Amino acid sequence: MAVTALAAARPGYRPVRVTVRSKEAGPAVDDAEVIRRVRSGETDAFGVLVDRYGARLARLVRGFVRNEEDARDVVQDAFVKAYARLDRFDGRSAFYTWLYRIAANTAMDHNKKVRRRPPALLLEESPEEDAKNAVSPAAPGPSPARGAMTAELRRSIDDALDDLPDVYREVIVLREMEGLSYEDISRVLRVSRGTVESRLFRARERLRERLRREMKEWE
Repeated sequence: MAVTALAAARPGYRPVRVTVRSKEAGPAVDDAEVIRRVRSGETDAFGVLVDRYGARLARLVRGFVRNEEDARDVVQDAFVKAYARLDRFDGRSAFYTWLYRIAANTAMDHNKKVRRRPPALLLEESPEEDAKNAVSPAAPGPSPARGAMTAELRRSIDDALDDLPDVYREVIVLREMEGLSYEDISRVLRVSRGTVESRLFRARERLRERLRREMKEWE
């Protein structure tokens, strides 16, 4: 699915069309070169950055914004802001870190405006877990009881994530969902590494405690 928006033109440039594709483009040209081209007036080059980071940014935003349509709007708003502010990017951090900061702030601002609680994350299994849990054609399928328990567990995890305070959910999204380093998370959220580590520890503790209570109720 594509999300398309017409970005507001930066002074001296014509508008650029921003399209977020479902599949990220490979990095044929490094970010610095693409940014140089955009700044020199080759506005269509910005589409390279959209293709490169669009799907990844969409996953990030869906960690904050519950409604799918709202999430798409936030993604395109983030790219519009990034395009409009591209002259402010000083290269001291990676471009995606700078872009993620814009997207995370846009998502959090959206949630404040609509007074809607951020979403639970969609927990996806890794390819290794998929392979481990896959059922071969000759093997019997899972029992209805086991399937119901798995679904209940996923709902419990989803609810537990949903109930985390924003400051804890943010670090869980960036660390566990996006795999950002502590340094990158600190740059995105503009807090110290120690604060990131503390929040992540407390977030995980809250999740463990919540799930322990849930498991006892199933016994």
